[in-house]
Formats: sequence, C-alpha cells, structure tokens
Amino acid sequence: MNPHIIKANIKLQEVYEKLKAVYLQVYAVSKEIIINPIEFWRKQKDIDENPAAILKSLVFPLLAAVLLAVFLGGFFRGDYFGVGISLLWVTREIILLSILYFGGVFITRELVRRFGYDVEITVLQKLVSYSLVPHMVVSVVTGLLPFFFFLDVFGIYSLYVFWLGARKLLPFPKETRDKYIIRIMAATWAVFAVTSLLLAKILIGND
Repeated sequence: MNPHIIKANIKLQEVYEKLKAVYLQVYAVSKEIIINPIEFWRKQKDIDENPAAILKSLVFPLLAAVLLAVFLGGFFRGDYFGVGISLLWVTREIILLSILYFGGVFITRELVRRFGYDVEITVLQKLVSYSLVPHMVVSVVTGLLPFFFFLDVFGIYSLYVFWLGARKLLPFPKETRDKYIIRIMAATWAVFAVTSLLLAKILIGND
C-alpha cells in the first residue's frame, strides 16, 4: 500500500479517537445535566471551573454538532438542497446561540447588579454554558430533521436547568431569589425569541 495512504489512515484514526473521546465526554455531561440537573448543580456549586475549558470541552463540540445537523437538514428543508440556503440557516443558528450565551451572561450580570448584588463573570459563564446544553441537544435533532420542529419546545428545559443553577450560584437571598431569577430568564429569552422570529422570517422568505 502507498505509504502516503497508510500515513493518512493513521492520521484519520488518531483524529477519530480524539473526537470519540470528546463526544463521549459531551454525552456523559449532557446526560447528567438533562437527567439529574439538581444533583449536577449540587456538585458544581463548589467546583471552580475555567469557563474557557467548559467552552472547549462541551459547548464548542455541541455547537459543531448543531451546525452540522442544521447544514445537513437543508436536504429536508424545501424542494431542493441549496448550499447557500443551508449556510444561511447555519448562520442563523450561530447568531441565536451567540445571543443566548453572550446575551445571557450580559443580561444576567446587569440585572444582578441592578438588584444590588455582585457576581464574578466566570460564574455567569459557567451557569449559561451548562444551561445551554438541553437547548443545543434538541437543536441537533430539529436541525437535522426540520419536520420535527415541534420538539423545539423541549429546549425550554434549558430554562429549568438555568433556574436550578442560578439558585445555587447567584448571590440572592432565598426570599427573593426566584423572583429575580424569573426576571433574568424572561429578559434573556424575550431577546432570543424576537431575534429568532425575525431571522426565521427573513430566511423563510429566501427559501
């Protein structure tokens, strides 16, 4: 066999093993967050994690899966598969997830301050990153199979995960924490919902 082919096969095998390890870890963490979020946040409360590490090991791999699913889902969206249209839907997904992440961190920080408290940005990044997991998992399914769009409703489970995490990580007193957390969630998802509808309207018009 050609030595270049052998070398390429070895390289591909190495890449496969690395990706396999990454996505097995993503699966394990995602499963724990979705199945037992209460226990997950109980353990996370006292763990000091680097937000960049969470992005690298969990959020970015999930994002890659979502974008690939949305792109391939173009085969089932409309009467024909258009690379341009699929890329537009991928762009929409990137914008929406960016709003959920950066908007979630920013809005939470500003509202926490407005309520008279302070919290480290790293704590907010951790809270938002893990809370995005259910939404992203559902997005993989609905992105690949757009006719299952009704499953998007299960992405709301991310709100529950956020609520549980915020109760553990944010510095609110028990008497008022749920009221404050609900306001934060409402503000973040209002921005997300409006942006999502506007982008969908634009893209459907070009489909």
